[in-house]
Order: sequence, then structure tokens, then C-alpha cells
Amino acid sequence: MDKSYKRRFQKFSESLSDPELINYARQIGKNTFSRKRKMPLKDMLLCCLSKKELTTVFEPRNYFKEKGDFSMLLSIQGYLQQRKRLNPEIFPYLNRNYLMDFYHSDEPKLWNGYLLIAIDGSKAEVPNSKENRETFGNSGNQRSKTGQVRALVSGTYDILNHFYLDIEIEHISVSENELAKRNLKHLREMEIRRPVLAVFDRGYPSLEFIDFLETEGIHYLMRLSIIRQSVNR
Repeated sequence: MDKSYKRRFQKFSESLSDPELINYARQIGKNTFSRKRKMPLKDMLLCCLSKKELTTVFEPRNYFKEKGDFSMLLSIQGYLQQRKRLNPEIFPYLNRNYLMDFYHSDEPKLWNGYLLIAIDGSKAEVPNSKENRETFGNSGNQRSKTGQVRALVSGTYDILNHFYLDIEIEHISVSENELAKRNLKHLREMEIRRPVLAVFDRGYPSLEFIDFLETEGIHYLMRLSIIRQSVNR
């Protein structure tokens, strides 16, 4: 397992030098990353991916130090401007390629021949800005500009192999079932051919959702609420 992890990581690192990657890293309508700069695209991506929750000053400085190339040092303003040019979709793209390399191999651990995944949703607080209020909606007073702004988050987690396969973020009013459908459709986009057993909490059971799972050929296990009825004797 350790050797295969190193092989995948080496392959991933080499993919960051692919000239075609620039097309995914550019924002729509932009022509960025075409000139040779102090911090090329590969180094910018590696610096972002290796963040250790330090300040903006120390993150690039530590990256250059570990790389052993102090000639690459650039100002914080230059680093931030370069980072702002990145298309954020580059990171889901890289993540998907890395996961596909793993799941298309013989390495994934299975349970009785099934890929065992869990799907669950949660509400997450996001920064209170006008854009976020319009995108995700307020939690509570819809006219308040000082209250909490929350989004609905739904994730697909591989229980045995410890990978998040997909995370969806949507408006607070969207149902967990709808995001779960997107999570499961993402598995098809990754071309995972192994049979899937999806585990859900008790908020998911419904005839419409079960029909979706049956149509998609996904095996499922759902937690149900126990309804106790009093019996008159």
C-alpha cells in the first residue's frame, strides 16, 4: 500500500507539469500562466495543496525553503495576485484524476465485493456577505445582514478506503436527498465500476429517493425511525 501511494503521488506530481493543465487552471476568458514567472503554475498549485494553516507570509516562504530554491522568492502581493488568477475548478479536477487512478486499480478495499460509502448532509456557516446571502440564503431572518448565513453541505465518504469522493455545497433550502443524488451521480462520472453499497441516516428514506437508487442500480442501507403506536385494549 505504501509503495502504491508513493507511485500515485509521484504520478500526480508529474501531471502538474503537463502543458495541458494550463487550460484547466485559467479562468474563463483569461490568458494567464502563459509567461514564465518567478512562481510557475506547478509551484503555485503545490504551494496551495501543501498549506499548513499558516499565515500568507509564511506559507510561500516555507514552501520555497522546503524546495531549497530561494531564487523563487516573490512578494506577498505578487503571490496573492498570482493565486487569484487560478480557476478554483482546477482543484476538483486534480482531485478527481487522483481518485480515478486509485479506484481504477485493484487497491480499493471492499466489503463483500461492495464499495462501502456513507452519504450525509450538514449545515455549515459561511461568511456573511451579500454574495453569500444571495447564493446560500440566510438562516433565520431573511432580511438581516448581521445574522448567520448557512449553506447545505453533502459529502460522500468511502468508509474503508478513507477518501471523500465528492462534496456538494448548495442553498440552504435544497433538500439533502437532491444533493445525495448529485453525490451518487459523481461516482458515475468517475467511472467507478464496482458495485456500491450506500449507507444513509434516517432523514433520507422516501419512495422517490428509493426509486432513484433502484433506477441507478445502487444498493442501499437506511436507518429508519421507529414509530410506536399505542394499542387500546
